Amino acid sequence: MVDESSFDFRGLTEERLTDAMDEFSDTLDGLRGTYTVAVSPWWFDAECADGRDLHDVLYEGGTPKAGRDARLRMARLMDRCAPWDPDLPGLPDEVTMKGEEPSLALSVGYAWWHAGNQRHMGCLVFPVPGRRGWHLVSAVGPETAGPAERELYFLAGSHELPEFWRSLFVRENVREHDFIERAREAFPGLDFAESLTFRKFDGGYGRMRDWVVHVLTVVNDHFPDALVMHSGVAANIQAELGRHGLVLSPESPNTRSKARIMRQRDVITRICSASGGRPPCAGVRPRHGRRTAPAGPRNI
Repeated sequence: MVDESSFDFRGLTEERLTDAMDEFSDTLDGLRGTYTVAVSPWWFDAECADGRDLHDVLYEGGTPKAGRDARLRMARLMDRCAPWDPDLPGLPDEVTMKGEEPSLALSVGYAWWHAGNQRHMGCLVFPVPGRRGWHLVSAVGPETAGPAERELYFLAGSHELPEFWRSLFVRENVREHDFIERAREAFPGLDFAESLTFRKFDGGYGRMRDWVVHVLTVVNDHFPDALVMHSGVAANIQAELGRHGLVLSPESPNTRSKARIMRQRDVITRICSASGGRPPCAGVRPRHGRRTAPAGPRNI
């Protein structure tokens, strides 16, 4: 979901605003390739500078100024996003970020409404200094006697998504049958076999889930760097990951003695390469005036 209230262009030079629009568009375009990104039906009316709305700046080229290509690309991508449903009962108009005055932020109110139903969504913000990560947001809904606080997640880049997905294991109490699907989002650097199960752990899913999330977080975020940094030396890698709270134990000799288990570690790597070529034209006349036959294909 795009937080249109984050489009604050005040104080930005034309160059900085153009760069920020390009960065936002790159992120939005990438997210749309994987997720459904919703926008307010009235996003173009959001105020982005004193007395100026997004429509003025993006479509009309009004001040604050930004590069034409960046403006039109951002407008085009926003137009392609699906509007969220404005008819949900009890959607708040105003929300209050912690430490700020109440403000008109319709999409934040939409995300706040869904958080009350245990459905969290990331709020994509414009890449200028501002809120990131989890923040308390208060609003008044039909089921609340007064302002109710709920935490919402704000991000400016797709690299911030794994933290969002990881936190939902607890916030939404993800069930065992949904764990692997959610883990693929939360740990994009890892591949998960369909046969993975919690049934082999002592204590079962309810007891082990949060520990497994911690282990996968450290492995996803730090193992590749540790492997390169320490040239594959197991003891040094063990110490490096230990600094991130992951306690590794030496491998049991019994494991290496079992051929079936060791075969599970075999990896097949296939390197495929191809090149396109175009033969030179027949009968090309060289500088000394003699005609030659084609010399065969050349890589391009």
